[in-house]
Amino acid sequence: MIRKLRAGLVTATLLAVTARVLWWAVEPMVPYFIVGLVLVTIFGFMYYRVWR
Repeated sequence: MIRKLRAGLVTATLLAVTARVLWWAVEPMVPYFIVGLVLVTIFGFMYYRVWR
């Protein structure tokens, strides 16, 4: 019983640490993703209007 509980806690801790490290890697790029999405939307709208 205790062994399963301990294994579950270790797994949960590793999962939390992995998620945190991934967030540290992705967080600095979020503004670039947002700006890129806005630019693609604007150019896509312009392209749609011109070639409709």
